[in-house]
Amino acid sequence: MGEPPTWIAPGDAATLVWYSGRGEGAEGMPLYQVAGPALDTPPASPYFLLAPVERDDFASRLYRGQVVLADLRGFLQDCTLARGEMSESLDRVAVRAETPVLPVLDAWRVTPVRPLLPYLDDIGAFLPGERPLFVTPEAYAAARQEREQFGTAWVCDECGEAEDAGAFLWTAHAGPTVRVCLLIQNDAGVWSCRLHPFEFLREAA
Repeated sequence: MGEPPTWIAPGDAATLVWYSGRGEGAEGMPLYQVAGPALDTPPASPYFLLAPVERDDFASRLYRGQVVLADLRGFLQDCTLARGEMSESLDRVAVRAETPVLPVLDAWRVTPVRPLLPYLDDIGAFLPGERPLFVTPEAYAAARQEREQFGTAWVCDECGEAEDAGAFLWTAHAGPTVRVCLLIQNDAGVWSCRLHPFEFLREAA
């Protein structure tokens, strides 16, 4: 791709929306027909990762731990990154700007250094914001060992199932650090996706 979009920045949260159709509004604005997930209110973030509902098998495979990096890239190749607004009736997303997401993810690999976060062994988590991002010691070790990989980072102990609550990381080595290229956080089927949110050291401090 040419220059990455300027209407979204690395680390911004995008809500994944499954869509069943794409049309145009009265002013030519793209409109996506929402097929899922089940929401109570429109997302607060104006950013969306729009995925065709025909690819919803990806979710069940992800929850079962059957998705590797090649599968993820294949799925993302069918997805669109967008800025827009979901209707109050929760059935449409009006898009003001859109672009294929995979070229953005690849282009942002060479962006300036992202926030460098320590792994907190005592709680098994990073702190990218006010709430901890739990990552199991096994997932943390795998990300430090594998040059590039995607997998389950954490599943809620109380829920016991990734489809209820879980986190998934695409990581890649970048010199002395590990770049988180994509973070997916699932909360009862609602996915919050962050592109290149942070980095951490390959060697423990």
